[in-house]
Amino acid sequence: MKKYDFVGDFSEGLAVVRIKDKYGFIDKHHNEIVPCKYQWVGSFHDNMACVQLEDKWGYIDKTGEIVIACQYIDVDHFYFGLAPVKSKDKWGYIDKTGKEVIPFQFDKAETFSFEGLAQVRLNGEWGYIDKTGKWVN
Repeated sequence: MKKYDFVGDFSEGLAVVRIKDKYGFIDKHHNEIVPCKYQWVGSFHDNMACVQLEDKWGYIDKTGEIVIACQYIDVDHFYFGLAPVKSKDKWGYIDKTGKEVIPFQFDKAETFSFEGLAQVRLNGEWGYIDKTGKWVN
């Protein structure tokens, strides 16, 4: 068994591990599924994990295949098929194909909750949007 400098909790069958300053994933049998080659990673949610490579963020699937290229300044996890991502100076939401579904307009954007709402900040004020990007009162 390999020795790791860090091991995280399992999420969707895979755990984050680190060797020196690079991150990857192992399965419950300690098989390296995703090599330790990323600057940083997030755990799996909705069968996708966010990964950082060369100071940009993107997403991989459980085989380690890059599904959405590392092109964003910042990202968060996928929940309910959408993920908040930051491009240039604004946040928006993409689907699992990388398609922009809610425009890049927010100062900050959080993941969607079980209630189908996400917290967003626009012009210094916080509120909630639904999955179509419509503000909820």
